[in-house]
Amino acid sequence: MDQFFAPTSLAVYGLSSKARNTPRIIIDNCLRWGFRGRLFGINPTSSDTDVGGIRVYRSATDLPLVPDLAVLLIPARFVPQAMEDCARAGIKRLAIQAGGFNECSDQGTTLAEQVQRLARRHGIRFVGPNGLTLADTASGLCLPFVPAFPVRPGGFSLITQSGGLGLFLWNLLQDEQVGLAKFASIGNKLDLDEADFLDYLGRDPATRVIGLYLESIANGKRLIELAQEIDKPVIVYKANTTSAGGRAAMSHTASLGNDDAIIDTAFARAGIIRIQHLHEFISTAKAFELPPMRGPRIMAMSPAGGLGVAMADLCERQGFAFADPGPEFYTELAAIANAGIIRLSNPLDMGDLYQIDKYPLIFSHVLASPQVDGAVYVSQCPAMPEGGDDVFTAMFTTDITLEMTGAVRSSNKPLALALYGDGPTIAAMKKQSRIPIFNGPEEAVGALHRQMRFHARRAAGPFRPTVADRAWDPAAVTAWLRVHQGVIGEEALELLHLCGLASPPTAIARSAEEAAGLAGKIGFPVALKVVSPQAIHKTEAKGVLLNIASPSEAEAGFTRIRTNLAQYDPAAQFEGVRIMAMAPEGHDLFIGGLQDPAFGPVVFFGYGGILIEVLGDVERVLCPSSCEEIRQKMRRLKAWRILAGLRGRPAVDPEPFIAAVCSLSHVLAEHSEIRELDVNPVRITATGAILALDARLRNEHEKREKK
Repeated sequence: MDQFFAPTSLAVYGLSSKARNTPRIIIDNCLRWGFRGRLFGINPTSSDTDVGGIRVYRSATDLPLVPDLAVLLIPARFVPQAMEDCARAGIKRLAIQAGGFNECSDQGTTLAEQVQRLARRHGIRFVGPNGLTLADTASGLCLPFVPAFPVRPGGFSLITQSGGLGLFLWNLLQDEQVGLAKFASIGNKLDLDEADFLDYLGRDPATRVIGLYLESIANGKRLIELAQEIDKPVIVYKANTTSAGGRAAMSHTASLGNDDAIIDTAFARAGIIRIQHLHEFISTAKAFELPPMRGPRIMAMSPAGGLGVAMADLCERQGFAFADPGPEFYTELAAIANAGIIRLSNPLDMGDLYQIDKYPLIFSHVLASPQVDGAVYVSQCPAMPEGGDDVFTAMFTTDITLEMTGAVRSSNKPLALALYGDGPTIAAMKKQSRIPIFNGPEEAVGALHRQMRFHARRAAGPFRPTVADRAWDPAAVTAWLRVHQGVIGEEALELLHLCGLASPPTAIARSAEEAAGLAGKIGFPVALKVVSPQAIHKTEAKGVLLNIASPSEAEAGFTRIRTNLAQYDPAAQFEGVRIMAMAPEGHDLFIGGLQDPAFGPVVFFGYGGILIEVLGDVERVLCPSSCEEIRQKMRRLKAWRILAGLRGRPAVDPEPFIAAVCSLSHVLAEHSEIRELDVNPVRITATGAILALDARLRNEHEKREKK
């Protein structure tokens, strides 16, 4: 990967002396940025021997050496020919910028497949196509074909699927004085993808913070594994967020498992910072230029009382706690107050503290306090009339960022500075300040919170899945799945039993008489449930009858369920009626699972019953999980209050349910042939026992992908 970002030699296809020759821009950018490697042009149809001092050759085989990297900014139809030329010359690294591949047409898709085959055949690795590809402030490489001056070097590296949006962020970084290390516009990512670049940037000493703009995630499992290993902030803006409702839903789980919620779950597991606004790339990167905020105790300060009130709301919404520096601190402040008419507290209204020369002392004492983990200060720098010697002119025009930097460095705690006011004045301050300046309290408080959560997540250590106490028989589970293919109805309860999740006594009746006999053997009262592959949700087909108390009711119920199914779907296949012992009273939850195409197996759990999709009281975990992770997610559910005892109802022990979810998370992790699983309801009884009352799964053992 070093050859991509810091090649010692570079060949640019398509270079010519024609007016508006776009490859010429790439050469010029590299020269402006101080690229010190050798530069060559390649153009098989041009008579030029040099362009702007750069030698031009007809073929890569004519070059005096084998370049580390070749750039292909030529029409898409000529790319395969150029790749063959590179292969003959021994070039193994390409930046393919041309568009016109799988993003635009069937013909382009065919061309994309041809490019991939050629790369595999010749051992070529490439970035793109359809992207601006690469830039590196350290090596001076600048391949985007938009004229660009050198940018401020720094520790932020960006991976983006969109070249245009990447340039937008690139320019925004410069405006906000956030330095750039490396830039990768990966386009269609037909070869190298975001995970490949994340792996590299995670080990790159020049990169301190990594940002990713993604429209699709192909290999989410690898992305998550890498992010967990990398000891750097990884910030992701995921665009193109769509519902998974188009998925062929066999169960409730599929309709609940929308892509965006799974992405949230996966990112949280890995400690990835997911942002919802593009400007948060910049504000979050700024926050990581400050020392870590290692706790939630914050001091909010401003000379404007209204801003203090606004910050109080912002801090509370983010979960910060208001620090108490102690009575001695407030006594010191009272000694320098002007009129003594403002109550000194946190948030600190500094409107009565006019002596701007005392502010550095205040900041120093705040950050030095062992009761304070970090602080935020919001003020303004308005345009002021010249020549004023009043306290307000001094307050709003004195630059104390150097002293603030000293307080930050001395305490090793963050002080987020946010300023409003005159644009040119603040821009000049940003250029010379050694600590970041945020554009308002929302930006400062939000970024500081994301920084704090990142450090807390890292301090907790990497996630480690654990196996619950509830055991299962791996050999028996494997054998059962081998002989049960396709969509399986309540027969799936057998598999759950092997996984340690019990269900009430049950049997299937093929006739009304058999229903009466089986019900008597199981013991009244019983439940009757239709068995049909077309009745995905039994209640919709009026296929569930409860509290059947006698043989005659069982016979009549059998006939009624068969009639209801025929009315629901005349073509439905009637396979009988399941007789099940009525479960004790309790709370109904559910457990589901599916194989996400990007992130692998995911388990869902939450409030169950027929209103599951309406209530949406659901949490998710990647598989395999741990009891502790599931327990934390359980506490977020509205159902948690019900389980804990609500309005006089007795509390029930959730631990057996948590253990069952954990067990199934391991089963799904080991058996990717279980494409979809729906256990609903799972009843928790007053004694803490749990019973699976209904289940369905889709098993595609023969279609299991080879990895």
